[in-house]
Amino acid sequence: MQLNENEFLYIMKAENTLNQLSKYCLIFLLCCTFSSFKANAQNQCDDKVNYIMEVPIISDIKVEGVMGQAIEKGMNGRLKTLPRWNEGELITVFSKESRLSNTTNDWYGEHAGKWLITASRAAFRSGDRELKDLLLKTAEYLISTQEHNGYLGTYSLQRRITNHQALTHATSWDAWNMSYLILGLLEVYKYFPEESYLLASKKIGDLFLENFSEGRQNITEYGTRRGISATVILDPMVELFRETGDKRYLDYLNLVIRQMEEKEGLKLISSALDNRDLEWIGDGKIYQLLWNITAVAKLYQVTGNTDYLRAAENIWNKVRNYHLTIIGGPWGGIGKHKECFNSRGYWSPYGYTETCSVMSWIQFNSEMFKLTGKAIYVQEVEKSVYNTLLGAQFPNGMDWAYHTFTNGALHSANFNDCCPSSGALALEELPSLIYTTTDRGIACNLYSESSAIVNISGVGRVKINQNTEYPFDGYVRISIQPENIASFQVLLRIPDWAKDASVKVNGKIIDASMIMQGDYLAVERTWQAGDIIDLHFPMTLKVIRQIEVSMAPQRGGPIYQVQWFALARGPLIYCVNGLIGGMEREEIFTLPEHDPETLFTSIPAPKTVKGEAYELRIPDKPSLIFIPFIESGEGVSGTWRLTWVQEKIR
Repeated sequence: MQLNENEFLYIMKAENTLNQLSKYCLIFLLCCTFSSFKANAQNQCDDKVNYIMEVPIISDIKVEGVMGQAIEKGMNGRLKTLPRWNEGELITVFSKESRLSNTTNDWYGEHAGKWLITASRAAFRSGDRELKDLLLKTAEYLISTQEHNGYLGTYSLQRRITNHQALTHATSWDAWNMSYLILGLLEVYKYFPEESYLLASKKIGDLFLENFSEGRQNITEYGTRRGISATVILDPMVELFRETGDKRYLDYLNLVIRQMEEKEGLKLISSALDNRDLEWIGDGKIYQLLWNITAVAKLYQVTGNTDYLRAAENIWNKVRNYHLTIIGGPWGGIGKHKECFNSRGYWSPYGYTETCSVMSWIQFNSEMFKLTGKAIYVQEVEKSVYNTLLGAQFPNGMDWAYHTFTNGALHSANFNDCCPSSGALALEELPSLIYTTTDRGIACNLYSESSAIVNISGVGRVKINQNTEYPFDGYVRISIQPENIASFQVLLRIPDWAKDASVKVNGKIIDASMIMQGDYLAVERTWQAGDIIDLHFPMTLKVIRQIEVSMAPQRGGPIYQVQWFALARGPLIYCVNGLIGGMEREEIFTLPEHDPETLFTSIPAPKTVKGEAYELRIPDKPSLIFIPFIESGEGVSGTWRLTWVQEKIR
């Protein structure tokens, strides 16, 4: 077996610290690892996997309800403002004059790429002429600043990735910024085909190939977060390969994966396959890790390498089981950097959820859903959207919370912080997820007032419409209108919390034994215009309990143990809108061990609040009013939201 130079040096370095027997074992194991990854990449590179769930053309969908309102606010707010904000600062940062004088290692270049992705989808979906004109004008300007070697970034000659002698690469966001530019230009090309957009994205990609090819610079030595923020180049490279079919991009993807596996602390695939927790990969930065693993899931789609799918599934399970807040979205903070994963056994009601991390979690779940067709992934999207994401958006459609707290104050990020652009992008992920197609019909995945026209293979065009007050109400009426009478399948997602859900088709009740919580109900029949599906998801109040504990060393038992409770109704998490009694964030409210929900009384909601409101009255305690998390705060910075309430201390 022949090793390349990097593999040989890696093994020799390890040898210096081990005894002779351990050396031989290590050499054998490393050779097997390198060979396994090479073999998988070489043998499976042509085994493309078809998506189980296909995304329809998004120009044929209209979204209303609370989700549609949020999307519309984002489009008319941030999307139409960003290129003009502060005299165009976030776009003119790409001008030749600005970049040549830039002596910082800033990340502001990411906004242009994120905005191109988001604005492309929104302009195409809505047909909004103003946004389309702004999009194409901005895209043309950015392309005009691209240099002959393909560079399209914001860094000076001394600091950019092409200067291999620079001493600042470990703190650089240059690769990160250009990764977003590749994705942004590809998205413009997708919806408004013009060869110049594709050419510009390819030129950036080729710049990476030239600078980080075999035997040249190693991409893992660049970028913050111990290299994670540069290896996000995986995602745009997958998209370039998908668009062009150019095998050079696939070869480069294999190189980056191998380099990550050769670097201690950055072994994303093998760490995931070994079920290592996420805090030990890189520095545990949530946003970057989820972006990387989303790219790995895409690599499975283009290569068929099942190691990639297993790695993605393992990481998803780790996040889902140990690192999510009750309102959805991965959390960090409290004793660590605010945006890094905590230890999996740690929990606090005061954790931070970065809006960027919520966006990347939604994107990760979206990719896994398309690959597998499993309802669990859309369930997580729904939880994050109807709680954390919409709870982070301000009413003006421009401002967003940087971090969202289960227990903490609502606050607005700066306009040029990363999170507002991520929040807007996350919203535009949603229209294409509401309905998808399968090889047998159509799937209804997210519930929201909406309508769409979908092409089903072998059937033709089918119009589908949802009439509902969801997520505030559990009744959903769906009308099906095929162009011609046809037989096909309609998949209906049954939420995992929807006990005793019922379904009717044209008034006829579906056998309850066929309805499974957390899965799809497949209704296959001959459909014709005017057919109606009625869904009822009972939204009962539920008390959720959580233990916060700190253990003494040497198995000495708990130092302290606090039991908290929270309130859920359907897909919505509730919170106390403000501090307890207007002044306290913690006070003990003891509930009965069994049927604690009986202490909560339904009351008329305040005029500005949608959905049900509930009051908790306990003798000698302040009255607590609970409303949906996304309805709390009223868009006023500094307003406290208390999702978790203390129940007992031991």
